[in-house]
Amino acid sequence: MKMKKRPRGRPKKEEDRIEFWRFARVGMVMLAYDEARKRSEKHSAAITQAVDSIRRRYPKMPISETTVRRIFATFRSRNDQTEIILRFKRSALGKKKLARLRLMLKQVPGVHDENGLSVPSTSVQNLPKSRTAFGYAKRPHYPRHNRKNRKK
Repeated sequence: MKMKKRPRGRPKKEEDRIEFWRFARVGMVMLAYDEARKRSEKHSAAITQAVDSIRRRYPKMPISETTVRRIFATFRSRNDQTEIILRFKRSALGKKKLARLRLMLKQVPGVHDENGLSVPSTSVQNLPKSRTAFGYAKRPHYPRHNRKNRKK
């Protein structure tokens, strides 16, 4: 029986699939960009601030202004006729959810010790104050703030 040879060269990527870290980077970029635009920054300044924000938080993650522009060309193309886009939003955790999460984390060491599993300990004090969610939403409209007023 003859074995089939592996094709030479770099393996082909599966189309319409991206790695998780790239998807997470897309979310961080869009979130930072939208926050800058809410502060009424211009497009180019918002892109620069998004890059700076990600570089401060994640210094090992590869990011540049060109990468940000490519992300927007892919996920928020102006040529796309749909008004619905993939949108990322940061929301604060409520007191009930935070209390429930703390209760669950306090119980984790006991449960894992019984089963003999070793899990890195998570600190109850270092819980995140907010979380990032994604979903579909209407395309944001950023009006020009430096437009001349036309005479009527």
